[in-house]
Amino acid sequence: MSNLSIKKQFQIILGCMAALSLILSVVSYTALDRLLLRNAAAYARNTSQKFDGEMHYLFQRIDSIFNTLLFDRNIEGLLHTPYSSKSQKYVKELLVQFTSFSIMNQDISDIALISPDMSWSNLYDADTLRRLSGQMEGTHGLYSFGFLSSSLTNTNISREKRMVFGCNVYGMHEMAYYGKYQGSLILSIDLKKAPIILPTEDESTTYFLLADSLENTFSFNCPEDIAACLLDSCREKNAFAAEKSVNYDTPDYLIYVTPVSNVGYRIISAIDKRQLRRDVLHTTIIITLIITASLMLLAFFMYILLHNMVSPLDQLSCYIEEIRQKPLNKKRMPLHLGGCSEIRTLNASFHELLDEQQKLTRQLYHTTVSLYETELEKKQAELEFLRSQINPHFLYNTLESIRDIAMEEQVPEIAGMSDALARLFRYNVKGDANVPFSQELEITQAYLDIQKARFPGKLEVICSVRPETLSVSIMKFLLQPLVENAVFHGIEPALRKGTLFIGARVQEGRLLITIQDDGIGIPPEQFAQLQEHLADISFINTYSQQHVGILNVAHRILLNYGEGYGLTLESAPEEGTRILLTLPADREGDAS
Repeated sequence: MSNLSIKKQFQIILGCMAALSLILSVVSYTALDRLLLRNAAAYARNTSQKFDGEMHYLFQRIDSIFNTLLFDRNIEGLLHTPYSSKSQKYVKELLVQFTSFSIMNQDISDIALISPDMSWSNLYDADTLRRLSGQMEGTHGLYSFGFLSSSLTNTNISREKRMVFGCNVYGMHEMAYYGKYQGSLILSIDLKKAPIILPTEDESTTYFLLADSLENTFSFNCPEDIAACLLDSCREKNAFAAEKSVNYDTPDYLIYVTPVSNVGYRIISAIDKRQLRRDVLHTTIIITLIITASLMLLAFFMYILLHNMVSPLDQLSCYIEEIRQKPLNKKRMPLHLGGCSEIRTLNASFHELLDEQQKLTRQLYHTTVSLYETELEKKQAELEFLRSQINPHFLYNTLESIRDIAMEEQVPEIAGMSDALARLFRYNVKGDANVPFSQELEITQAYLDIQKARFPGKLEVICSVRPETLSVSIMKFLLQPLVENAVFHGIEPALRKGTLFIGARVQEGRLLITIQDDGIGIPPEQFAQLQEHLADISFINTYSQQHVGILNVAHRILLNYGEGYGLTLESAPEEGTRILLTLPADREGDAS
């Protein structure tokens, strides 16, 4: 971290904070899921135990009611003499007593009597009562029928399931009927009115069902479709056959089955893991939003710090790096920094130091230039002195003498080379900077004559020059260095005869000169570097040991003619190189 910039460190910190937020959200979701599932399981077990106690109390209360009714003379008298003169008295007193029980126990829906000769009920018809009585035949004490629905009417209330208990009535008050079966007493309990406190359907993710021995269920807070699903799961696990509490896990529910008070009922409590996960997800989203809001607030403060301190320092660092890369004497725009007062003070002090440094640099530059000009004038004087000692005519006369001797000795090759070399010397020392293209072409031909003499039969030259190009004024030694480069680097290394093409034409006010060879070409890496140097002005005058002629010509064209003119290069290994010069077609000789 210490090697990174402050801005980069800020970005890394923000990235770590975002990753931390994501990790916290995932950990929170996992922890909340486990915690809520554990709490829900504990809640289901505790509620089942509480419900078991309340059901036990309900059974005791029902048993107490039955014991009270079994010793009632009115019930016994009505059952064995239902149509006597005392029947009206029995019915009247029983109505008062049943009403009293219903007021004191609001969960009692109906108290029914049944004998072979009569039936009395507000919910069930005679056939249903006789069927129930038949199930209790020969039994003593409390008997549970489970959950039943009334078939007397077809209303929603009558179709609701009720917990039904029964008890056979035996004679106890009259000696003639003592111990003999008189009929049955049937009690219906509405659990919705029973003093049992359980969550409603909208209040909990834990569902509670009460199932009888025939697997009929009464739902407290469970929808019918879920109740059917839970009942099917219990059947698959054979949970109703277990004598003790069992629990098992399904993909959607965690189910507990608990027997109730040894009367054939079982409490089914199921934790809805889907709803639990939705609650966990909702809570996790809230936690994530809180974390995100906190991170955003922290990011806002970090942004203020970044804007007021880090960004100005980063701009100052980039400005210093720019100063380091550019020449010292080049004029620069001042840097205006915002941010805190300390940054602005630092910026002002830095620019004062920079102005002082530039002032000293300019003084040093002028002093250095003056010394350099003095040294240059000294060297120029020495060069002029040396040149004055050499008579160029002596060199020309010597070459002419060699040519004459070669002619006398009948060695035309030496004569031709001497003549071509003499023309090159004269062209080189000639004072004019610009010459007609015809002279440049002529001196290039002289150079090619020398090369043909050096390598007999290896070089073939093809020229295609339009007449209108001969009078165009160009700089000296634009064509010859490129031709020399083609011969030296392209054709000479090849192990075969080479062909050099020189073409020139005028098109749209420009002189286009083509030099093309079929030599070995330029290696790809070297060609890419050469193209890069040709495209960048800062490198175009940085000559390497190879292809000096190409870079030299490109530099001179750029300096004399400016943008819009120059040199383009094409090359492929073993296929040769093609150079195209684009120059102004000026026929008056003014190339500057």
